[in-house]
Amino acid sequence: MITGIHHIALLVSSEECLDFYKKLGFTETFRKERAKDKIILLDGYGMQLEVFIDNSHPVKLTGTDEPLGCRHFALRVDNLESTLAELKLNHTDIRTDWQGIRYCYITDPDGNQVELHE
Repeated sequence: MITGIHHIALLVSSEECLDFYKKLGFTETFRKERAKDKIILLDGYGMQLEVFIDNSHPVKLTGTDEPLGCRHFALRVDNLESTLAELKLNHTDIRTDWQGIRYCYITDPDGNQVELHE
């Protein structure tokens, strides 16, 4: 039976993008350089991010048409304002979901959406 999420895999273009996830509190636990890319494992909050750094891929499309696939992933936070302040993000678009819980979206340097959810 399924007992939880093991990891989320992300394809990013640079170390700058990796640093974004480290600022969110993830810690690098493994790194392997291959001929075409780097694989970095980041652990935190009972989950793992498997980050592939490869700048040869096309950038994520923006606009109203979204490709099929993962839209975003969400991280639970204690307080949106304090988390955004820690990340040095000036963000004013805090919303309330259909259950009355506050959330907002941020993006990594490659445009991948991450939801912060109280």
